[in-house]
Amino acid sequence: MPQADIDWLRDLYDRYGAGDVAAIFNHLAPDVEWVSDRRSPALSSFSGTFRGPAEVRRYFEGLGRDWRIDRHETTAMIADGDEVVVRNLVQATNLATGKQVEVPTQHRLRLRGDKITRFEEHFDEATVEAACHAECR
Repeated sequence: MPQADIDWLRDLYDRYGAGDVAAIFNHLAPDVEWVSDRRSPALSSFSGTFRGPAEVRRYFEGLGRDWRIDRHETTAMIADGDEVVVRNLVQATNLATGKQVEVPTQHRLRLRGDKITRFEEHFDEATVEAACHAECR
């Protein structure tokens, strides 16, 4: 299987890291499947399987209601045919508690040309969930 050209994907991650979420929608396939399955109810605003660009927009709206992404730095991007694994370091603040969390994430993407057909997000859920709860006094 030929190696995917992922220069556009590197640029897309750089733009997202700079706060440009809208750029992602130019690279979603009409049949995209965006998976962010979380077990914790505290993370439900951006959890689930989202099909199509309109549902992916719901993912980002839910994420933005609960979290401010303070830093999103790509640390590795490894292509294998039409699949790419992207490792990131994310620093975010929970808007309800004001708690900040830093967590490595891994994204697995399937590409068709310069379009994302599938996205899977993985991170340590317990670390992120801890920032969702207020401290006991």
